[in-house]
Amino acid sequence: MLTTDSHGRAVPRRDRHAREDDAEQIAGLQVAAWRTAYAGILPAAELHALDTTALTGFWRDRIGAGTADGAHVLVHDDGRQVAGFSSFGPARDEDLGQRPAVEELYAFYARPDCWGTGVGRSLMRSTLSVWEERGTRAAYLWVLERNTRGRDFYRKGGWRHDPTAAPSGSAPDALEIRYELTGIGAGGSERRDGDTARIQS
Repeated sequence: MLTTDSHGRAVPRRDRHAREDDAEQIAGLQVAAWRTAYAGILPAAELHALDTTALTGFWRDRIGAGTADGAHVLVHDDGRQVAGFSSFGPARDEDLGQRPAVEELYAFYARPDCWGTGVGRSLMRSTLSVWEERGTRAAYLWVLERNTRGRDFYRKGGWRHDPTAAPSGSAPDALEIRYELTGIGAGGSERRDGDTARIQS
């Protein structure tokens, strides 16, 4: 199956469910993405202290648990490496957790050198595909208020800032705000390119 990058070029889509042996690459990807995206936003010491080994253990456990707790991890495998990943599952916010068919996007990252190549768009379509299969109707995520690149990506995908949710975070520079996506599976704007995702096992 083909999708297109930001320049309209056809590229193969290789989104699949994560395996335990992907954990180290996912952890390294997450550290690289944090250090690039959050430079000047989060304290340099905090970014420097990110522990790839600990994150590898976390992701190996998460993937190893499978979908028993309703959580999923998808990766975009470009044939050479894991270029991006998406982690999502049951809503943890009390107000939205009480609503039926709502899920939370826990983490969504691509390797910095893959930004703008279509990896993120492909993974988002695949995430939406899983949600549709599960009967999910709405989703939400938390994003750093100062992460303008991330906010722009979500906004273009149909996500909207939820002003009813109070910002969270331990410092003014690290405030997170909530975004919501509604109408999943109802032919909304998130499928405006008409593409249908196929997830590989």
